[in-house]
Amino acid sequence: MTPQEEKQLLLRVVLPLAKVQLENEGFIPFGAALGTKRDVQLLMPKSMKKDVKREELEAYWNKQFRPIIAGQDCKTVCTCADVGLSGDQGGLVWGVLIHIEQADSDAEDIFTPYTRDQNSKVTFGPETRETANRFVFISQSQHSGEAT
Repeated sequence: MTPQEEKQLLLRVVLPLAKVQLENEGFIPFGAALGTKRDVQLLMPKSMKKDVKREELEAYWNKQFRPIIAGQDCKTVCTCADVGLSGDQGGLVWGVLIHIEQADSDAEDIFTPYTRDQNSKVTFGPETRETANRFVFISQSQHSGEAT
């Protein structure tokens, strides 16, 4: 599989899970790792403080993914969070923010907006992608801010 195919496979697993969480009104940020045998390992914290900052999440996920990628059985990971971003028309646009990293490719932030109907059914809109900084596939000294 190419790095892009690995990313797409992982997205096909995590987006439906995010939808289930949103529809059950209990979204907790989660992570996922794709193994070399196309197996997916989900990382689901039991709880998460409300209004957690992105930097805190990045540090948390770096620590959680470290043992998984250390064995080199994993080259693709992602994290998922329910976020509100400032919209072009003002106000917040709610969506799922997926940060995805592949060891041999660029990291990306993928924002998928959603709407919720009166029955709490979630519908995803078109995604936007941006190149992002890595926080998983980096050395520990880079993560802690030490010189390499």
